[in-house]
Amino acid sequence: MLTVGGCQDFLDVNESKDNPIDPPISERMPLIVFMMSQETYDHAEYGIYLSQCLTTGGKVSTNWAYKNAWNFLNMNRHPQWRRHFYDIGVNVEGLLERANNENARNATLIMRTILLYSTLITTDVFGDMPRSEVYKSASPAYDTQESIYEWMFGEADELLQLYNDESWTKNPDNITITPTMDRIFSGDLAKWNVFAKAIKARLLLRKLPNWDNTPATCDAIIAAVDATLNDPNYTDVIYKYDGGSPAEKCCPWGPAQPKMNLGWAQARDNLLDQALPSKFFFYGMLGGYTKENVYVATRGYALDPRATKLMNPVIGQPMRYLENNIGMDVTDKITNYPGLFSSNNPYTKNDGYILLFGREELLFIKAEAQYWKGDKIGSYATYIEAVDANLQRFNAIPDNNASAIDQRNYERFRTIRFTGESEYTIAELMQQKYIAMYMLPEQWTDMRRYNYSSRTNGIRYDGEFVYTIKYCYNGGTTQQPNASNFTTEFSLTRPYNLYAPYWDTPDSYGINAHFSPNAWINRLNYDPETEERYNSQQLELMGAYQNPQWLRKRMIWAYKNNNYVECADPTEWQ
Repeated sequence: MLTVGGCQDFLDVNESKDNPIDPPISERMPLIVFMMSQETYDHAEYGIYLSQCLTTGGKVSTNWAYKNAWNFLNMNRHPQWRRHFYDIGVNVEGLLERANNENARNATLIMRTILLYSTLITTDVFGDMPRSEVYKSASPAYDTQESIYEWMFGEADELLQLYNDESWTKNPDNITITPTMDRIFSGDLAKWNVFAKAIKARLLLRKLPNWDNTPATCDAIIAAVDATLNDPNYTDVIYKYDGGSPAEKCCPWGPAQPKMNLGWAQARDNLLDQALPSKFFFYGMLGGYTKENVYVATRGYALDPRATKLMNPVIGQPMRYLENNIGMDVTDKITNYPGLFSSNNPYTKNDGYILLFGREELLFIKAEAQYWKGDKIGSYATYIEAVDANLQRFNAIPDNNASAIDQRNYERFRTIRFTGESEYTIAELMQQKYIAMYMLPEQWTDMRRYNYSSRTNGIRYDGEFVYTIKYCYNGGTTQQPNASNFTTEFSLTRPYNLYAPYWDTPDSYGINAHFSPNAWINRLNYDPETEERYNSQQLELMGAYQNPQWLRKRMIWAYKNNNYVECADPTEWQ
């Protein structure tokens, strides 16, 4: 397995699968950078369904449990596991060894930054996993998630020191890294340094709102964000695709629906042509006007101007949506629903891009830290800046040439959604971040950090149900939307048609009844094709082997550890 996976033309460096070679840095690096982009997509593709953002037209359980039923123990493979340990991890290990032998310290810095990024998003989905003993045997011991986080914090700090050490950055043996080798920053260490700063900010954010919600933590997060955004070398971290053939030249979210197998058969193409916006996302978050209402040209389709940027309306019809996993009516057609391949969305074009880190995420991170520190005035200002940054990404802010209707609709959105400093809550902040994280892995991570807080499960943060939307459209077919029309509250709920033995009968597997019948999924089971086959003893030691209960186990950053969080059922946190 210690080999570069062959990616057809521009990444094909293997002589044969049975006779792997040790390629030079110039050939191995493009694959690793490419796979970091692909791994980001893999996490987001699962998360967009697990966060109740999109759904499918059918309600029959499929092979993809994250799209339907949450029956994960019957899934064959998870691409996130293999991306981290094989496509990225193995190849980073090989490249680091070669870079050390050649004293190519710039390549070492980039590879360690990529490995830190990959480790973070992987442990945030699986929890405990091999790290310190990985690749030393076929059955490596698992590190606790606590120890993995301890390593990541230390690694981030060390990387930031090394990026400021000229014996590393201006080392005479450093190799020339071309745009072909590094399609993100072309080897520019100043920009990779900024990326490492952003990763540290995201790492620190995991301490909120549960783990270590203190003023000192909030100050550290704010400082990390400021250090990132104020760096003169700051730029969004983007992997841009050219489009065309072969498949890996197309953005994974694009209409070409590329599928990267690399011989493992674990890839997931996007299947957006079969997906639908959920009621929670379109009606609740975006403020969609009810599908029974006839489209009115002077009103638009939704309160949020991003609605028609993220998806394509069906001309002459209202934008339709569906409850998660409830399934379409027998007379309904998927063509009656908005198309999700939008030319206004930079992610859903063949020549689009994967966003690994953007300005709006950093601003939302800062706003959240300011909020929990008690600086709600500062938080509100940063929050507005964050929302505007995301609106700009999707060209959803009317310019001087915009029509009066578009301008009026935009102002209506700001009036109703931006309630002012006195009424500003953590719910308002996290709901807008949810929209901004569309098609990004943080969307699902944020929901788990806030434990799917809603009126449905009774979990509150700072007295608020985070994923209960207070103002949804409640007007008629001819009324112009205004503040009085947005009065219907709408809450996050679990999908319909979940796999009953796991999710509706808590004691069926000997599970204690103290787990709420409203339990949500908090992690993925370990990759069956590798871990259950070769390392089952480790899974059994943790209690994770073929145990649906493991799917409910919270990450270390999601347990109640302060008085900011309340729950009607105190046993929920056991």
